Amino acid sequence: MTDDAPTPDLPIQSDDPELAWHLKLVRRYLGAGPYLDFRCAGGQRLRRLAQHGAATGFTPDDAVARLARAEAPGCPVVTDPADLADDGFRGVVAVDDTGALDDRAVLDAIALWRRVLRGDGRVLLQAPDAGGRGACLRRHEQTPTCRDHARWTELLGEGGLRVVHAGSDGLTRPPYGRVPAGLDLRTVSAAMQYAAGRLYLPPGTGESSVFVLALVGR
Repeated sequence: MTDDAPTPDLPIQSDDPELAWHLKLVRRYLGAGPYLDFRCAGGQRLRRLAQHGAATGFTPDDAVARLARAEAPGCPVVTDPADLADDGFRGVVAVDDTGALDDRAVLDAIALWRRVLRGDGRVLLQAPDAGGRGACLRRHEQTPTCRDHARWTELLGEGGLRVVHAGSDGLTRPPYGRVPAGLDLRTVSAAMQYAAGRLYLPPGTGESSVFVLALVGR
């Protein structure tokens, strides 16, 4: 598998464009499983990941775990990180709730990813970009856990991960100002990136920073 390999058709496409995009990115940049859906929410992504390889969910929330098990029957969903095997996963998908963590918790999460990843494994991370165009257009109020793309990159390096690819999801949360969502041409590039199943929009151009990560030295 190479980063430019064709993305195989998925057995079940999602009606959620963002979820469908994540699945395409996983297939293109992470390759085959086993997968860990980190802080999985609801179980829909976990169920679709399991169509392409063994998939396990992790969430510290018992109620979320119950929902995920119901949505993705047959997929293990654990609430204790100690239950995740060392070197047990080729891909970690972290696109839910990571932005709510403080710096210490982010570094703890990275340490967990490094422990459970195989040597050739990769991480797909999507996290809110407080300095991105989306936040600026919406005049997003900054909080202590807000981080821009540069700070995310810095934290990832501190944790022992190297950036293989970095970009943005684009403007995916319209409306922005008074322009109706369906008429805002600024969202077209994000829709095109979703359809392509790639990551090519530059960092800072959207709502979130998106990273493909590998272990340092690998």
